[in-house]
Amino acid sequence: MSKVKLAFIGCGGMAGAHLNGYIELKKKGLDVFDIVALADPVEANTARFAEAISQVQPLKVEIYKDYEKMLKEQELDGADICTPHYMHHICAIACFESGVNAIVEKPLGVTMKAARKMSESAKSHGKILAVAEQVRRWMGPRVVAWAIHNGIIGTPRMFFSQVMGGSKTNPDIEVSDHRITWRQNKLTGGAGPIFDWGVHYADLLIYFFGEVDTVYANTRKFSDMKYRDADGNPVEQTVEDTSVASITFKNGVIGTWGYSHAVPGKSLSYTVYYGSKGSIYGDSNYPTGPQLHTWDGTTKNTQELISEFLSATDESIVKKFFPPELYPDPANLSGDYGVILEVYDFINAIKENRPPELDGWDGLKAQSIPVAFFESSTCGQSVKMDDILSGKVDAYQREINDKWGI
Repeated sequence: MSKVKLAFIGCGGMAGAHLNGYIELKKKGLDVFDIVALADPVEANTARFAEAISQVQPLKVEIYKDYEKMLKEQELDGADICTPHYMHHICAIACFESGVNAIVEKPLGVTMKAARKMSESAKSHGKILAVAEQVRRWMGPRVVAWAIHNGIIGTPRMFFSQVMGGSKTNPDIEVSDHRITWRQNKLTGGAGPIFDWGVHYADLLIYFFGEVDTVYANTRKFSDMKYRDADGNPVEQTVEDTSVASITFKNGVIGTWGYSHAVPGKSLSYTVYYGSKGSIYGDSNYPTGPQLHTWDGTTKNTQELISEFLSATDESIVKKFFPPELYPDPANLSGDYGVILEVYDFINAIKENRPPELDGWDGLKAQSIPVAFFESSTCGQSVKMDDILSGKVDAYQREINDKWGI
C-alpha cells in the first residue's frame, strides 16, 4: 500500500509521547506514513501538534475540533486515540464503523464492558485494535520474560512487587492548589493510578506467568486532600490511592502486589521473581534493570543478562523485538523507546494487514487484573478472573457503566 494515513484523536497528555514516537520514526528515515489530521477540542493542543509535525513532513495536517467530522471528511488508515479513558470506547468504535484501524492508549476501556465492546467492534468490522503498551517492549522486561520462560530461575514460584511512596505535600493541608483532573474522578478515569499505571505491570505479569486464576485485594483512599476545580472550589478526588493484592496464576505461581502514593516517609520500589533455582530482582516499579541471583550465590548484572539474552535468542526474534532499522545496537538502548516501538508496530500492522503484537483482547486481559483489585475489595472476597473477564462480577464498575450508558 502507499503511505499509511494517520490521525490523532486527542492531542494532550500522553498523546505527546505518541507524537514524539512518530516524529522519531520520520527522523530515522522511515517515511512510510503521514499524519494527515488532528482532532481535539482544545485549539492550543492541535496547534502545538501541527507545528511539530510540520518540522518532519511537508504534507499539511488538517485540524478539527470534532473527531466525528474528521472521520467523515478524511480518508484514514489509522487513528491514534489518546482521550480521557471514558471516551476510549466511543472514539474507537466510531473509527471501526468508519473503516479506520486504531491504536488506543491504555487502559483500553474505562471498564471491562467498555473494553469488550471495543474489541468486539474491531473484530466485527475487520479492523485492527492495538493497545498502546510500551513497557513490555523495553529490554529489561524482554530479558525477564526470556529468563523465566527458559528456566534460568528454575520453575517459577512467586513474585513480589511493592511501589510505596507519599506526596511531599504537607499531609495537614486540606485543599491543594492544584487543579483536579479527570484522572482523579472514578467516573471519568475508571479507578485512578492503580488502574492507569497498573495495566502496564499487569501486562508484564501475564507476559511472564500466563493467565491469572484468582485475586484477593483491599483498596483504600487514605488521603482526604481536596483539589480545585476550574472555579477554584475544593473538590474531593473519588479514586483510591492504595491497593494490596494477592494473585494466584493458573500455573500455580503466587504473589503480592502493593501500591500506594499515600504513605509518607520511606519509599519502596522493587519487583522480584522467585523460581526453584534463583530469582530476578529489579529495584524499580518495572524490571528495567534485572539482576540474577541463583541458589549457589552466582549473580549476573543487567548488562550480563542482556548479553546472554541477545546471544541465546534467535536472531529473527531479536529483530522482531528491536527492528535493526530502528535499533541496530539493541544491547545499548536508552530512553523510552517502547512508545516508538508500539507506534511502529501499529503502522506495520496496517501496512501488512496483520494483528499487532498486543491487540484489544490483550489490553482487556491486562486491565482485568487491576479491575479485579477493586471488585474484590468491593465484595470483600477473592474473585475469579474468568468472572471479571466475562463481566459476571462488576459491582465496582457498575456506576461507571451506568454513567456512560455502556
